[in-house]
Amino acid sequence: MKIIAFTGAGISKASGIPTFEEMPGIRDYLTRNYFQEEPQEFYQKLWQMYERISQAEPNPAHLALARYQIPVITMNIDGLHRKAGTKELVEIHGNLDYVFCPVCQRQYPFTVVKDNHFCSDCREVLQPNVVLYGDWLAQLPQALDLVADAELLLVIGTSFYTSTARYVTERARLAGARVEVINAEAEKVLPELLDRLFNAERHA
Repeated sequence: MKIIAFTGAGISKASGIPTFEEMPGIRDYLTRNYFQEEPQEFYQKLWQMYERISQAEPNPAHLALARYQIPVITMNIDGLHRKAGTKELVEIHGNLDYVFCPVCQRQYPFTVVKDNHFCSDCREVLQPNVVLYGDWLAQLPQALDLVADAELLLVIGTSFYTSTARYVTERARLAGARVEVINAEAEKVLPELLDRLFNAERHA
């Protein structure tokens, strides 16, 4: 059975990373307009997120997806799927690994923005490697292609607030996939579900 996972912030809650619903007003800061108008304040907010994310470890839900080599499309920027060992991964909203200069394309570790958010060569404001509200989702076509032949789409930890979740889920349904939503206690429910599915396949 071809299984694809689509994950949102809820999957990382057990790793100590709060969801956007638990961070009132955060969406107001993660916009392209706010970044362009107030880059210093923007990076201060993003740095606060980075500090929490950098200390987090994958929980049993991330690890189960990696153990069974389930391809993952994630809206999260926390990097926990990669940290868990997932190989086939679409980080549809990017990550906090680095920032880059829009002129010379030089990349810098994200940690540089704690003290400075300008390119040392061009003096341009460094761009975050994350998709902000108001940006085009460059990775969306890749995500839609990935679910096009799915038989089962596991939607984990998302409230369907974003259109991204709706696009991916609808594409899977149109392709004939069964969609199963896991929101509460994904760190317990998901490993048990995958164990059952793969044990059933082995004994079929």
